[in-house]
Amino acid sequence: MKRLITVITLLFSINVLAVELIDKKNIKNIGNIHSVTFENSLSISIYLPDGYKANNNKYPVMYVVDGERYFLNSIAYQKALTWQDNAPAFIVVGINTPKKERRELLGNKSLEFIDIFQNQIINYVEKNYRTKEMRMYFGWEMAGGFALDLFAKKPNLIHAYFLASSTHFTPERLDSVNKALQDKNTTSRFLYYTLGEVEAWSVKSHKTLEKILTNHTKKDFKWEFSLSEKDNHYTTPLDTFNQGLTQYFSGYSPIRFYTLEEFEVFGGLKALKEHYKKRGERFKISINVHDDTIHYLLNQSINENNFMQFKMLVKEFNGFIEEHNYSLGFISKIAKFYENNGAVKEAIYLYKSELLKAPESEKLQIELTRLISEAQL
Repeated sequence: MKRLITVITLLFSINVLAVELIDKKNIKNIGNIHSVTFENSLSISIYLPDGYKANNNKYPVMYVVDGERYFLNSIAYQKALTWQDNAPAFIVVGINTPKKERRELLGNKSLEFIDIFQNQIINYVEKNYRTKEMRMYFGWEMAGGFALDLFAKKPNLIHAYFLASSTHFTPERLDSVNKALQDKNTTSRFLYYTLGEVEAWSVKSHKTLEKILTNHTKKDFKWEFSLSEKDNHYTTPLDTFNQGLTQYFSGYSPIRFYTLEEFEVFGGLKALKEHYKKRGERFKISINVHDDTIHYLLNQSINENNFMQFKMLVKEFNGFIEEHNYSLGFISKIAKFYENNGAVKEAIYLYKSELLKAPESEKLQIELTRLISEAQL
């Protein structure tokens, strides 16, 4: 199979998004979509997350087979959650399989398609975009069966698989997965696959895979099989994206403690730092405690009137309050907490630091003047 020959164009406007069945007016805010066509008639659509062009970050990549149908699903998932840091942003690559060739590429010519996938598609994406060593794969129907070949033949290529209503879980493919799982060097870490109970033709093969996975359970390999009473052949992809990605990204969302007792039961600061260290190493992001977690702990200390806990947090995260872009209302809440606990100097310092950021704030000036006057009495 020939390598990549031509790149037709990079399309930076959503108005030229090649997803035929969608009204362009309804997706104008989706973001940057690039389109690339290969000589072998395969094409890919590439979504770059919000902010991609404004930073130098590297991103995980989700490869979506049958991109013409499911390209938007993983984009919608992150659009709904990344703005609150409940999921990481990731690049999405929709692989648009030609209708006529699809069955052969995912079946009899799967080895050929593996070569295209690795040496053309992945190679192109990783040469032209900033990617992390965190590749994900989504496949529906025959693309799910193809995933077993991909897993067995290239156990270090994909780190997480998401499969929906898969077909062609053949005995040969299942046996190859069984053998691949015995290899200690495989870097695949996650598999989530779904099926509707109405898909009786696939239940047996899916349960066979379940037995194989159960027999080869590894500490660093997580998997789940969801056999749904409600879903069918066409609705399982929704569950696969939502539940599968949620499980795979488990631990990414900032921790929030609703009581200080809950924080202590968790293990306090030592356990919190260890959690964020592991989170950072896994997702290849900062290992620092998330700003949201620090804020929630500070706020909870004030709400529970635990000044000792509050002072400990302020010392541990020195400068956080002053550097954080807090509203005047929350600054006043902190200053009042200081004042009520006899720490007037700290309250004065806080108001002074806030005035450097907002020198025209009349309320800050009034409060600062009042505190200084009272301190001199």
